[in-house]
Amino acid sequence: MNMAPHLAGGNGNGNGRGAAASHDTAASNAATRHEWLVVGACAIALVLVALLNLMQGEAPIALPRLLSALWQGSSEPVVREVLLQFRLPRVAAGLLSASALAICGALLQTMLRNPMLSPSILGISAGSHLTVVIATLLAPAALHHWPVPITMAGGLLAVAMVYALAGAHRATPLRVVLAGLIVSMSLGSFAAMLQILYENETRYVLSWGAGMLRQNNWQAIQQTALPMVAAMAVTMALARQYDIARMGRDMAQALGQHVVAVTVTSLIMVLVLTGSAVAITGPIGFIGLIAPHLARLLGVRRHIALLPASAMIGAALLLGADSLTYLFGNVTAAPPVGAVTAILGAPCLLWLILNSRAGRGMAAAGATPFGMRRAVQIPLPALLSVLGLALLLAMLASLRLDGNGQRLDFDALWRAFAGTGDWLQQHIVWQLRMPRLLLAATAGASLAIAGLLMQAAVRNPLADTSLLGINAGASAGVLTMLVLWPTVRSAGLIMGASLAGAWLVTAIVFVLAARRRFAPTTLILIGVAVSAMASAWVQTLVLHNRFTDSPLVWLVGGLYARDWQSVWLLAPALLAIGLAAWLLGPALDTLALGDHGAQGVGLAVVPTRSAAVALSAILAALCVAQTGPIGYVGLLAPHMARLLVGQATRALVPTAALLGALLLVLADWLARLMAQPAELPAGAIVALVGTPYLIFLIYKSQKTTV
Repeated sequence: MNMAPHLAGGNGNGNGRGAAASHDTAASNAATRHEWLVVGACAIALVLVALLNLMQGEAPIALPRLLSALWQGSSEPVVREVLLQFRLPRVAAGLLSASALAICGALLQTMLRNPMLSPSILGISAGSHLTVVIATLLAPAALHHWPVPITMAGGLLAVAMVYALAGAHRATPLRVVLAGLIVSMSLGSFAAMLQILYENETRYVLSWGAGMLRQNNWQAIQQTALPMVAAMAVTMALARQYDIARMGRDMAQALGQHVVAVTVTSLIMVLVLTGSAVAITGPIGFIGLIAPHLARLLGVRRHIALLPASAMIGAALLLGADSLTYLFGNVTAAPPVGAVTAILGAPCLLWLILNSRAGRGMAAAGATPFGMRRAVQIPLPALLSVLGLALLLAMLASLRLDGNGQRLDFDALWRAFAGTGDWLQQHIVWQLRMPRLLLAATAGASLAIAGLLMQAAVRNPLADTSLLGINAGASAGVLTMLVLWPTVRSAGLIMGASLAGAWLVTAIVFVLAARRRFAPTTLILIGVAVSAMASAWVQTLVLHNRFTDSPLVWLVGGLYARDWQSVWLLAPALLAIGLAAWLLGPALDTLALGDHGAQGVGLAVVPTRSAAVALSAILAALCVAQTGPIGYVGLLAPHMARLLVGQATRALVPTAALLGALLLVLADWLARLMAQPAELPAGAIVALVGTPYLIFLIYKSQKTTV
């Protein structure tokens, strides 16, 4: 038999396999060369941006003069001193902190397989900020000597809270994002409460908390450089393990990776890097989110190149943003660099959500509500009667005693109500306590209904008006009016400014979300990005303008010095929108089936969702105008109502309204009692009580199904 054809065929197959292997090797080498070319280009860009930043300051320094002062200091002693003691530390702070945040973002996105994560979104930066505020008050010497362990403790607290709130190992990417934002809001409220109580002691922390690169010496760099460089070296050593982890947990285990060890080590490195970055510059957002995505868009995939590329892109972004702040004037007039990064980073996040594969993947995930089984079986009329009685008792207790110790017995209260008491008693009851009390009840009910509508619209029980940027937009509208018109006292004008800001944000969110047919997940993610821009604007206004009253108190949410006009402005809106929400109940119940299911039974999904979000935005904006942006009531009250009456929206509306009113009345009463003779914002009390309770509710709900 002639074997030549078979031998020839065998040689052909071998040659084919060899050619394919050679082609794969050539492609791999080409990809590797491309990645390192990108790294080199990023290094060149970073050097140029750093030189530009060194040239900026109170007095610009031309490049030839700058180089001469660095290399021949004797000819330019003053310029050299400015460079060595102020501008070089500033550049070093930006380089180290931005590199750390960018590397942390890359690690979190890889290890948790979530493209929308960063230290700020996961709440780590907020936790570190809180512990710095606490240490400033309780142990300033410890903060001076050991800033990194203190900020790491706050970051670890935030991670633990997010882990519990998102559902532990059952967490989906969207749950993690929402849980991180809620934890950031909670810890931020605690920090703001401490800053209000101890305004003089924490005055420096207010500007530092907005994110800044200004340095007066090398001390902060010297304290944090060693742990940061060590942590970066560890992450580079684990680069190959991150490439394996990107394949998924099961594949990584099959390839022999110790997944738990790699994950724990990565988390420790994230805490070290984020804590060090916050210790130097304060909390700065978006760098950790945007820089890794930009590196991947440039074609960098392997972590041995991705980590340094992300670090250099992040450093270039932060130093470039800092250079932009000097376009507004001197150091005192320049906006905080954290606000600039938010304003520049939010459009990048919007692009990722709407155009990148990562954003499309999260949008396609849909809503994933937690189970919430009805815990008690009480007839609705009886339940509403009990809640109404509890609200009346809470209001009566609040009427009798305030934070200044002015106690009125029941006889004095009765005489004041009947109009037979003395003038002082009637004035205290009718002009001081009753307007504030009724506003607390009205605002609490309004926030609860607004939260219920938002959760129904986006089919997610962690949704709230604050997450879609409505509260931040309303706050921005009010503060902008107060800056442009400092003497304004008309409640109607302030309410109009609040509505304008809220509607502007809502319109932006709706226009952008229309590209994805108002998918619930897309609505939330776009709202997060727009909220960041509005919050950055608010932050800039607070730091660079003088207000008659402390804006920090109003921004946390409070009811101090409110009058009857606020009640008359908010109460009709509550009644009208509460009725509209009740009428929308059957449509919202149908929307819970999902878009396809709701369309299948004939529901107009987009108009229904748009109506729910619009009503929620109006009610939230009116509340912000009167009380400031109070969080958590819109999250807690609907959760508690579902435990009592189940999922039917028409039963939830009055139940959630009464629970929201009860929550805010009790919170306002406690706010007047806890720090006598000072007074805490009611919003901070709601956050203080609401955070652990919300975690408990969601933990319990994970064991049930709807």
